[in-house]
Amino acid sequence: MPDRTTVTNRLALALAGTALLACAASGARWGEALALPAGLRHLERAGPALVASASLLGMAAGLGLLVMQLPRRAPRRLRLATPGCALDGRAVRRAVREACSTVPGVVRVRCRLTRRGRDLDLSLTLRIVCGTDPGDVLTRVSTAVLPPVEALLAPRRLHTRIDLRVRRPRAHRVT
Repeated sequence: MPDRTTVTNRLALALAGTALLACAASGARWGEALALPAGLRHLERAGPALVASASLLGMAAGLGLLVMQLPRRAPRRLRLATPGCALDGRAVRRAVREACSTVPGVVRVRCRLTRRGRDLDLSLTLRIVCGTDPGDVLTRVSTAVLPPVEALLAPRRLHTRIDLRVRRPRAHRVT
């Protein structure tokens, strides 16, 4: 099921496409005459106030959609399922980084925790040594590292994205 941002983006694209089609149709020619001359004459009579207000409305909608695309940092204090208990978001990131760094073959870990509504997004970038099996690294992270974090943050859902990058050996110059 698409999330709210995806639905909003699709709706905005559909509306923008409809507006562009209407503009194209108003300027289209059917033979020698304009296809929609009455609409164009009405727009000319409305004056610059209508055009300015429509432009401002379109600009405000575009800025609103742009702001919706920005990821929001996770709240500094994450409330837990137990009443009165909270957890620092930095502690969650630190725990995930330390747990991932114990996986064989992982040499560097970057972790980012953002908020999407009530849910949280966890983006991991793992740099692994050349020759390490990526499937083994993914299996160990998804079975040993992530389940305790997901259980801790319940009832929130944790959406995880893992990016694996291979550290290539550097060429040594021989002089």
